[in-house]
Amino acid sequence: MLPRMLAAIWLVVLSLLGNCAEASREVRQESAIPVDDGGGGGDSVSPRILVLIARGQFAEAQVLIQESLRGGLMSQASATALLVRIQLLNTKLGEIPARLQRVANFPSVLKDFTLYEIRTFLEQRDYSIATEAQLKMAKKLIEESPRLMEKIP
Repeated sequence: MLPRMLAAIWLVVLSLLGNCAEASREVRQESAIPVDDGGGGGDSVSPRILVLIARGQFAEAQVLIQESLRGGLMSQASATALLVRIQLLNTKLGEIPARLQRVANFPSVLKDFTLYEIRTFLEQRDYSIATEAQLKMAKKLIEESPRLMEKIP
């Protein structure tokens, strides 16, 4: 009886550790965003927001950001940085300036996909919709559209 109980406890502990490791990995992927807790002790809010962003749950992340701002758990600068990141990840390829859509070999098949979806295709090596080169081009066009627009005369 005791060995079964110990085995069950170990299974629960291992599954919890696995979930924590997954969340930690997702936070590290999005941790390039500087997040300040605003001195209000919101150190647990920022990782939750980053996990939501990493999972593509943008609406939930935006709500949590707004609540954190209202509660004084996050600075305005951090909230703005996170909201800008969400906006970028939620940008569809078809929403970039028309001048950039006229580049050679523009991957028009990806017009209705967001940067988040395109990055997911690349991370999962899913080339069923477009080639790797097309996915990389789409990612670059969305991420760097302001800089690329400066270069166009």
